[in-house]
This record gives sequence, C-alpha cells and structure tokens, in this order.
Amino acid sequence: MAQDYRRSLGSRNTHNVVSIIFLSLVSISALVFCIVLLFRNAALEKEEEAVRLELEAINSEGYYTIAETEKMIEDAEITARVEATNSLKNKIQGKLEAGDGTTATIRSLFPEQIVVASDGRYYFFPISDSIAHHEFEEDDFKIGEDGFLTYVGDNAFINVKKGIDVSRFQGKIDWEKVAGAGVDFAIIRVGLRGTSEGKLLVDDMFETNIKGATKNGIKVGVYIYSQALDEEEAKEEAQLVLDNIEPYEITYPVVIDIESADSDTARTNSMTSDKYEIVAKTFCDMIGNAGYKPMIYGNVKSFTLLMDAEDVDDYGIWIAYYGTPLYYPYHFDIWQYSSTGRVDGIDGNVDLNICITDY
Repeated sequence: MAQDYRRSLGSRNTHNVVSIIFLSLVSISALVFCIVLLFRNAALEKEEEAVRLELEAINSEGYYTIAETEKMIEDAEITARVEATNSLKNKIQGKLEAGDGTTATIRSLFPEQIVVASDGRYYFFPISDSIAHHEFEEDDFKIGEDGFLTYVGDNAFINVKKGIDVSRFQGKIDWEKVAGAGVDFAIIRVGLRGTSEGKLLVDDMFETNIKGATKNGIKVGVYIYSQALDEEEAKEEAQLVLDNIEPYEITYPVVIDIESADSDTARTNSMTSDKYEIVAKTFCDMIGNAGYKPMIYGNVKSFTLLMDAEDVDDYGIWIAYYGTPLYYPYHFDIWQYSSTGRVDGIDGNVDLNICITDY
C-alpha cells in the first residue's frame, strides 16, 4: 500500500510540474503577443502620423478632397452659365440698341447657319461645304462717293462692274446719262407671269430699254419674273424670252427670277422646293441650249426655303441682299445690294448691282 501511495503521489507531482510548465508557456506566449501588439500599434501610429503630414502637405500646396473638388466644379459650372447668359444678353441688347433688327441680331448668334425669316417663323439651314463659298471678307466692299458699291479688298484679280436692273417701273430712262454715271451693265426685264392668273406679259418698256442701253454702250442681260408652276410653264417663259431677245446682242446672262410672291392669292404659294427647282432647271437648260448664259435670281429665302442652293449650283447665281456685309456664304456672279439706288438719268429708285464675273 505504501508503494501504491508513493506511486500516486509521484504521479500527482509529475502532473503538477507539467501544468506549471504549460501555464508558463501560455504566459510567455501572451507576453510575446502583447509585445507584438505594442510594436504593431507603434508602427500604425507612425503610419498615421506620416499620412497626416502628407495630407497637410497636400493641402498646403492647394490640393483638395474629392468632395471639395466636386463642389468647386459645381460652383464653376453655375458661374459659367450665369456669365454666358449675361454675355449673350449683353450682346443682344447691344445689337438692338445699335439699331440692328431682330433677324440680323438672331443671325449674328448662329454664324454656322443661314437663318431665314418667313411667315412669322425662323428657319435654320446649316452652311454646307458641298458647294463653293465666296472668299470675300466682311470689309471687302464699301459704298463709294458715287453711291455704288466698290471692292476694296486686296485680291488684284477682282474687277467688279457697276450695274442696274430695270423694268417699266423706272419709266422713261435717259440712257445717255445712265452711261455717263458710270453704269457698265443693265439687266432688263423682258416680261413676267401674273401672280394670280398666271398670264404671260411682255414688259411695256423692254424694247425701249434694251435699245437705249445698247445704243449708249451699256452691256445688257435680261430677266423674267417667273410664277411658273411646272415644267411646261417654265418652257413657256423661256420661249417668251428667247423670242423677244433674238434681235439683240445679249452679253450678260438671261435670268429667271425665282422668289415668293407677297400675296395670299399667289398661284405659287403651295409650291414645293422640288417644283421650284424643276422650273428653274427647265428654264436654264432651255436658255443654255439656245446659246445664252443661264442664271437664277433670288434672295436668301429663294436659295434655302424655295430651292436648295446645292441643287441649282450648275447655273449662274444672282443674289439679292440689301446692305453689307453680304449675308450669303456661297459663290455668286452678281449681287443686287440696293433697291433704293439713285442714278442720273433715272427718276426715282433703281436696283443697284455689282458683277464679279467677266462676261
């Protein structure tokens, strides 16, 4: 029994030693872990201090947080919109106070488009690069002392001719005085088609005017005011012109006048641009086949709303726009720049023109 007791006591002592050793190891491990945590914490504190110092450096150099940047962008956009709006309003106000009309003011705001006012509406046509543009600058023309527009640009190859266009509305013209006033050419109306009934008429003063002009050395072209509805009527107008100009020397173009009539009863009020183009092309082709130089007369509306300038680009162009600079970007041959010109030998107003093409 004593032996068994000793064995039991020895066993317990052994267990006690193992327990003490185990607990010691646990304590040592806990101590090591605490030391590791202390070192890690110190390292984190150093990293935090480094980040803090870096942020302070960034802020001192003018950098901003994402939130601050987004707020600054938003404020800048608001400021830009306000400034742009105020600038636009000031520009519009300035032009209106300077006497520019509403249409001219609107046109100045859309330089990449042709703006046309018609029937209480505005139409916008992107300027095309598919057809040739004229190369004149805004200040290339000015009114001379004689009342005629002159070219003052630096292109030595531009030699403009001074001209007028006349009809029975100018009455009896003293063509000798007109020639003495420096007029180089005259476009004389052969006839017209009535806006309502469509009757073809020869201008009362055509024969008198063409004889008077040519007798005094003024080069002449002719035109007809068209209200043709279709190909057949265009041919009728061309034939009337050809029949009446046959005895005379026509050195300037033979022109069809395409413009909308200011009348609620005008027979062309419902015409489409396709129909207008058919009329213009039919007339011009017939005139060209007869050996003359065909041309289309019209204003900015004519070459945008009534016809597409690109579709009639094969013919001569006579553009009507009163005032300078010319509000028409595409090439032209003759420019009618005034309807209130005064020329010695003509009582009252007469249309004034310049020609930039050598005929």
